[in-house]
Amino acid sequence: MPNTDTVKLANAAKLLMEYEKRPLKADEFLDSQYSFFYKYGEERRVCQFIFLTVLRNKLLIDTILAVFLKKMPRPVLFAVLKCACAEIISAREDKIAQTVHSWVEVSKKICSQGESKLANAVLRKFSQKYSEICSNAKTLEDFALLYSHPLWIAKSWQAQFGFEKAVRIMRKNQEPSEVFLRVQNTPKAKKELQKYSEFLCESEFENFYKLRRGCFQNIKSFLDTPFAYIQDPATKFAPTLLNPQKSEKILDLCAAPGGKSRMIADLARQKNPDGFLADTLLVSVDLNSPRLEKLKQNISKIDFLKTVCIACDLANENLKDILEKSSLPASFDAILLDAPCSNTGVLRRRPDARYRIEPKDISNCKSLQIKILKNALPLLKKGGRLVYSTCSIDKSENEEAPKEALEGLKDFKIDHLQTILPDACDGAGIALIKRQ
Repeated sequence: MPNTDTVKLANAAKLLMEYEKRPLKADEFLDSQYSFFYKYGEERRVCQFIFLTVLRNKLLIDTILAVFLKKMPRPVLFAVLKCACAEIISAREDKIAQTVHSWVEVSKKICSQGESKLANAVLRKFSQKYSEICSNAKTLEDFALLYSHPLWIAKSWQAQFGFEKAVRIMRKNQEPSEVFLRVQNTPKAKKELQKYSEFLCESEFENFYKLRRGCFQNIKSFLDTPFAYIQDPATKFAPTLLNPQKSEKILDLCAAPGGKSRMIADLARQKNPDGFLADTLLVSVDLNSPRLEKLKQNISKIDFLKTVCIACDLANENLKDILEKSSLPASFDAILLDAPCSNTGVLRRRPDARYRIEPKDISNCKSLQIKILKNALPLLKKGGRLVYSTCSIDKSENEEAPKEALEGLKDFKIDHLQTILPDACDGAGIALIKRQ
């Protein structure tokens, strides 16, 4: 009977082979692989960890393997080598020999005898070469290779934040993302939380808890309640800056999948945790796409104030007309615009994105952000506030875009501008705009 660990590793290699046939966004791909992941469990955790570690280290792995491979190997062997290299990178030094042995055993199961011998030779050389690169890294180019970031991204961050911060961001992006749950700050939610406390641990962020490894299935029923939602603490910055109040009309733009809408609602009722906020309205808006259904599902869990979900293409449709046709107000006390962006603040969570984006994508995002923000500003009441946010750390998206959108508009001013670099949470950008 085959060794259980060998089977898991072989499945990780097969998963990578499947991905390379049709490289979708990594999270979408993982969710689609029911044949590998029929349930959350140890097998899924192992396969997913190896798969994401390969993606985080793609440039480094490909560069080193190219030195030792005289010709392109068969896809099955190439997948085994990449997965093995990913585990070598993540292994403790005293575990590297064991890691190499485990993957050579995998190659014996799913590759030819000759390929298995090649795998053994290449993997031993890989670990030596990787150690050399780690020890000798000094320049930005060295660290961009070591941390598998396209050089143009590394240079952009160095120009914006300096050498040390650029290296720190790249290093941080190599760490596996922790899973956080935000839990409502209400007596009912805290009581429900006690049932799941053994699967969670506290974080430095208020009302955010870290999920213990391998415990997703244990907290799934908690996520079915209105009390808990999976989201990174970086998502708290924009709703907190918006500071929603009860009795306000609030608009959440680009709202799918709904995590920020739920947080806005929770913040609005902090001073009245058990009552129904009859005169408070939250309108959540996004494109008419499959994500809209997810938004509707999340909004349906807000049962203590009035909520409405609207489909609108903010760049090409007139939201004011749509609101009026729906008998909804066309001006709001508070607006949150979580604008489409380059995702450079969440490359740790979405490692494949670093290989998809190009310099032109950032300038294209900036143009779209300016357009959407200009369309949103007329919906803000006098004396109202709008928070513009992104999950980017690029200054052109977080600083230049809102400034350019407000050019020539005398009754709007930027009251706060901030870029949060990835550290204990994801990176993000926020700007508070007030209408006088």
